[in-house]
Amino acid sequence: MDLKNVALVIGMIVGIVLSVLIIRMINKDGKFKTKYDEMQEIVRGRAYKYAFWTLVCFEALVITWDAMGIPAFLSGYAVQFLGIIIAVMVQVNYSIWNNAYIGLNTNPRRFAIISIIIGIFNLLVCTCNTHLYSAMVVNGRLNDSVINLVTAFCFVIIGVELFIKHNKDKAESESGEE
Repeated sequence: MDLKNVALVIGMIVGIVLSVLIIRMINKDGKFKTKYDEMQEIVRGRAYKYAFWTLVCFEALVITWDAMGIPAFLSGYAVQFLGIIIAVMVQVNYSIWNNAYIGLNTNPRRFAIISIIIGIFNLLVCTCNTHLYSAMVVNGRLNDSVINLVTAFCFVIIGVELFIKHNKDKAESESGEE
């Protein structure tokens, strides 16, 4: 295993550990498990179903693309990660806009801020990797540094979406009180 792969594995392990700590931070009660009501559970189930079928379609597209001999524009890791992140974004976006992403014991403002911070951190990692080790495009293919870039955009999008959704809900509740 070369240094680049070791760094990738270490980065994923650190990401998992930080995820556990962050989940505890964003929940108001400091617990790892986020609580949802029955409606949220139903909507989240539908969101997971949509995400699953999105991933199936993505994989079918990748297989078709490969069978046709079309050269990949991403490295091996990055192609699989892109499918996962697209499916996750389907689940997250559907859940956010259907009031099922933020749990009953979650601090939505804290969650949005942490999401944006994680996005900015990933953007910095991508910039450092690209600047120190290699270009973003090698032999006509995006290299693995694109993983951090895609992750950065996703977390920033989630954070901004949460702020927009929160402000929309707040405006609707205020107009309903009048």
